[in-house]
Amino acid sequence: MASTGLLLLELGLYASSFVCGIVAAASITIAQGDFGGLCMLYGLVKYNESSGLIGVQSSSSASLCYFVSAISVMVAVVCFSVSLFWLYNYCVEGVVRRERMCMNLIVAVCGVFLFFLLVTGCMLKIGRDTLCTSVMSSITNVTRCEEAQSKKWASPLKGEWFYNRLHRAETAVWVNFFFWLIIGVLVIIQRRQVAGTKVIVGGPVGTCEGQSAGESTLENTEDRLKLESQKQSTKLVIKLSLESMNMSRDQCESVAVSVESLLNDAKRMQMQCRERSEQLSRAATQLRVESAALRQQCETAQLDMARLRRYLDELMETKSAFEARERQARKLSKQL
Repeated sequence: MASTGLLLLELGLYASSFVCGIVAAASITIAQGDFGGLCMLYGLVKYNESSGLIGVQSSSSASLCYFVSAISVMVAVVCFSVSLFWLYNYCVEGVVRRERMCMNLIVAVCGVFLFFLLVTGCMLKIGRDTLCTSVMSSITNVTRCEEAQSKKWASPLKGEWFYNRLHRAETAVWVNFFFWLIIGVLVIIQRRQVAGTKVIVGGPVGTCEGQSAGESTLENTEDRLKLESQKQSTKLVIKLSLESMNMSRDQCESVAVSVESLLNDAKRMQMQCRERSEQLSRAATQLRVESAALRQQCETAQLDMARLRRYLDELMETKSAFEARERQARKLSKQL
């Protein structure tokens, strides 16, 4: 059975992680709702100087914000479930038993959550910085991103609190990341302590003196084991903290590089799509001009056909008149 102090600390970390997950998911969801369902991470804005309104030039896919919210909600659900399970065991059995398999499972879950929280935190950091860079370069007299919150936004956009909500979500994700880092260290320490308590120490038996000597030897050995386990746990905490900081820094840099490459590819594809759309718009304009010219030529041809038809009708009337006069002349010639 693990020590009560470490269990209480771990339970408090689970509760704090639950709160951070709910705060991050709620902040991202509300920020996305303020922009009409658009995900403004890695987004760009445009400024209309005549009307003084800020609009959205481009936005990321909505699945990006859904991914960030889903990771935060998943972490919150796991923390809530673990805390509820512990409280149930304590209320029913009076103690909380930690098996080695359960600790190994928590360490594995901790590693998975640390990876996803690291990726989510880097996405929020780089996405918010991209949006703020676009805001400060597009809007005049704005030197800080939070100053754009006081500007007017085009309807139906609501940008009064966009920076605060994105910053709150990013802070909650990074705090959640360090909470799970501490949880992993605590679980590893408890697993070492559980493994250390399995050592069996014997002593002389058969006489009262042997029994007393064995008891004293057992007490001294237990004290020695406790001191050694405390020293090892302290060294392990320091070592794991240093390794995790180095690992998190390297992973953050690698994720940042990959995300920047993805952003460059997205910008290049956006430029290609823009060029193709301009070409298509020019071709469509040319087709409209040609269709207008063809329509005008068709109308001219229809007018010419109507004029020719009228001339033919006049010629037929003239012909019938000549034929009638010719018949009258023949009759007169016969009478004469």
